[in-house]
Amino acid sequence: IEYLPISSVEKAKPIIEEFLEIWREVLSKKSLHGQFMRAEPIFAEYGLSDNYTWQHTAVQYAAALAQLIASVQTRN
Repeated sequence: IEYLPISSVEKAKPIIEEFLEIWREVLSKKSLHGQFMRAEPIFAEYGLSDNYTWQHTAVQYAAALAQLIASVQTRN
């Protein structure tokens, strides 16, 4: 498998949606509480353009991790 970066946020959306659908399925089978929702970061707030870069990926991972941490704190 060859990894190639995605050049557009619009092209990345279907991939992110598929990932989240798989993740929701995994969570439902494990009977975990809470939910995992897609959080759409506003890339302009970070000074990022629509030309997708590794920095966009980092922002998306950070947003997903922050959401996961918040959901765990809410449950406790």
